[in-house]
Amino acid sequence: MVAPVSSLSEASTARGRSVCIYEYSVSTTPNALDSPRGAQVLAAVADATVKLYSEVLAVQARVDIDAILTTVTSTISRHVPATCVAVQMKSDPDTSRVVFGDHTYPAMVRYLDEYVTALLRPGEAPTTGSLSERVIESSAPIFMPKISADQLRLMASEFGQNYVHDHPLPISVETISVLVVPMRSGPAVVGALGLFDWKGGGALSSADIDWMQRAADRIGITIDNAQLRNKAIDRVERIGALGDAALAISSGQDLRLTLKLILERLTGMRGVDAADVLLLDDADNTVFVAASAGFHLGLTPDYRFPIPPGTAPRSLFERGVDTPAAVDWMGQYRRSLVAREGLKTYMAIPLTVGDKTVGALELFSRAASEADQEWLRFLDAMASHAAIAVDNATMHDELRRVDRAHVGSRVPPPNLSDREREILTLLVDGAGNRDIAEKLHLSQNTIKFHVRQLLEKAGVANRTELATRAVQRRWI
Repeated sequence: MVAPVSSLSEASTARGRSVCIYEYSVSTTPNALDSPRGAQVLAAVADATVKLYSEVLAVQARVDIDAILTTVTSTISRHVPATCVAVQMKSDPDTSRVVFGDHTYPAMVRYLDEYVTALLRPGEAPTTGSLSERVIESSAPIFMPKISADQLRLMASEFGQNYVHDHPLPISVETISVLVVPMRSGPAVVGALGLFDWKGGGALSSADIDWMQRAADRIGITIDNAQLRNKAIDRVERIGALGDAALAISSGQDLRLTLKLILERLTGMRGVDAADVLLLDDADNTVFVAASAGFHLGLTPDYRFPIPPGTAPRSLFERGVDTPAAVDWMGQYRRSLVAREGLKTYMAIPLTVGDKTVGALELFSRAASEADQEWLRFLDAMASHAAIAVDNATMHDELRRVDRAHVGSRVPPPNLSDREREILTLLVDGAGNRDIAEKLHLSQNTIKFHVRQLLEKAGVANRTELATRAVQRRWI
């Protein structure tokens, strides 16, 4: 029923100490329904996840993946005196969400959370080099019935070994039992689910493998369904945002208000806490904030900062996720403003009109965020809308400048009486002699007389030329 896995055993050998690791075939392990504890845990996990999902559906909200993992680890650790760990690979498979639960030794959860934070960031850890990676790659459970604390420590990375040396475990640990199973959704392995019995006192046995595998697979399918639901909600939200942006561009003349609407739609979305639009001023080779949203402290005044000499504007705004501190051209003053806001993640999307870069759409988050290709394509589309708004505003400014030039050279109107101005106004609107006569309560002959007078004063031959000249020279 049990077969040693030589490759894993060799990988776990360090400083002459060999760890006995066993890989199990689930089909040869005791059935979960034959295990009273297994049946009880599976029922509890099902009830907890159904309740969580029902609450989400009731308010038409997105499903929090971390909430699913927290619910599962907490539920399992209530029934098994061990630390339960759920590992779910992110879109970048080298990084995973990691959630712990332990009702017997809650201090271990705090310790492991602090370790993960030191390793990468809160709630996320590298997938590579871990025991879960071995389970994910082999798609088979691993059970270590009894190993020493030193043996488990030697299986960790150099960073992990040093961390344990500098930060002793909060409880006394001598012998440990470990069970880790792959978390699957259909044929794909999406993570791992594990149990760590820190006392090695028989809390885990081969009888736990089957129900753990079933629980892990149910969690994998639940998470997969949640992600599909979240993607559908995101797509509807993004389509609405693009529609609102297009409507604002077509109906609005105020550039700042249009950009503000685009930014407010973005900051209302997952993973975006603040955003602004930077525009380039070719006249003095500077960048300035044209509009902003989501900054709690109001730290984005309309100030300017120079573009570094010899730097192409487009190279300033290369698309990608980074930290504000890593953006050299931003300057120390602006970096300090962003730091005071608690913003930790930064992304810039260039605004381009034709081949020319006119600015950038900047996005900030107060937590670590990741960007998949669909999200990046959406941001490109929103940046394109912002660029169109900027281009439209530039064209309107140019038209107003041309109009002002025309006004400066306008031909003064001929000497018209008040009655003639009334008739000219109606004529320009397209009214005929009968309509004008009815509106002014005059005879049609009187209207004809005044029209002839207008033609003579304007120096034109017909009503069409009269109306055109009156509009061009702004006589009305």
